[in-house]
Amino acid sequence: MTTEIQQRFEEASRYDAMMARIFPGYEQLPLILLSHLRIYLGSGARVLDAGCGTASALAVFAANQKDWSFVGVDPAEPMLALARTRINNAGVAKRVTLVVGTVDGLPNEPAFDAATVILVEHLLPDDGAKLRFLEGIWRRLVPGGWMILAGLHGDLELGPARHTLQAWLEFVSLQGLQPEVQEMVRRRATVEDSLVSETRLLQLMAEAGFVNVNRIHQVYLLGAWAAQKHQGI
Repeated sequence: MTTEIQQRFEEASRYDAMMARIFPGYEQLPLILLSHLRIYLGSGARVLDAGCGTASALAVFAANQKDWSFVGVDPAEPMLALARTRINNAGVAKRVTLVVGTVDGLPNEPAFDAATVILVEHLLPDDGAKLRFLEGIWRRLVPGGWMILAGLHGDLELGPARHTLQAWLEFVSLQGLQPEVQEMVRRRATVEDSLVSETRLLQLMAEAGFVNVNRIHQVYLLGAWAAQKHQGI
């Protein structure tokens, strides 16, 4: 490992540690999502992680599900450099393929039994980008395949979402983090320009072709949903 990659990997580790203090259950999230995938999928499954980042979730998936293969795609080469280090360190490189790019750059064919989308969708504006992204996932799933989407949601113009956000910021304060961290959470983690309500998110998934949508996890503004591609398509 080069000095630069080592430094970036250490920075990513510090970032993950900070995220674990900001997001309750952040470190357990990959296992939470995997627990649902294990119910939906059989042996030999092929799973796509769209926007895999540094492969923190992929490494957990592959280490705990030794009969599945995985493809992680992300447009940021520096993130994938860290991902390769993480995957190699986990000893799962033979079953994990990392691709620089986006979902739309993958072959346009149903090749995956499931896909995960973790802390990615809420970064996309609701100007058609969210829908195109979800449609791209849908096209690459086999009939009956599953998507698990985990991200932030909420209509911050309404009282319940504002209350939930304020409670989350109080949690950050109770963790002993400085006020500037609270402001960072408010500004960056909620992505107000791109955040949509759960109602809108369910509508987008339905428009993309998903059925059997079910919320499987919720902590503050972070939710996760399982959705299926219709068996007959």
